[in-house]
Amino acid sequence: MEENECRKQIAELSRKCKVHALNKSISRVKAEMSAEIKDFSRKYSFADSGTAERLKKLIDALPSGTVGFDFDKLPAHRKFSLQNADTRSQTVWFCSLVGGEEIFEIFVKGRLSDFLADYDDWYFYGAYMLLVYEDFGGFLYIDDNGNMTEVFLR
Repeated sequence: MEENECRKQIAELSRKCKVHALNKSISRVKAEMSAEIKDFSRKYSFADSGTAERLKKLIDALPSGTVGFDFDKLPAHRKFSLQNADTRSQTVWFCSLVGGEEIFEIFVKGRLSDFLADYDDWYFYGAYMLLVYEDFGGFLYIDDNGNMTEVFLR
């Protein structure tokens, strides 16, 4: 076996090992979420791979700033506190913006009112939280102090 071919095989095995380890971590965190968040299976569900890819593209396309997002570069937004939140039964996708690599691969769907009611549990998985509306027309961004910014993308 040629040295170059051997290096390619080692690199491919290393990549597969990293993917396997990441998938194992993702499964572990999903199991923790399911067990630790009250009534998880009744209120929430995990995204399929197509929706996860769509959410990742949306997040990657958002303009970043020094802290979180550069909201001035987004079409329209409003700021308010968690106490003044509209708890309509809008369906959203939970996206964590901080944490280990595995948390960036996990997206959870549920009602906005449930995420806000369970905020302390979700805070553990994302002190900076992005709740993307199911229709992808906007999102809520919640910082580590519970301040909320609603952004309208359409």
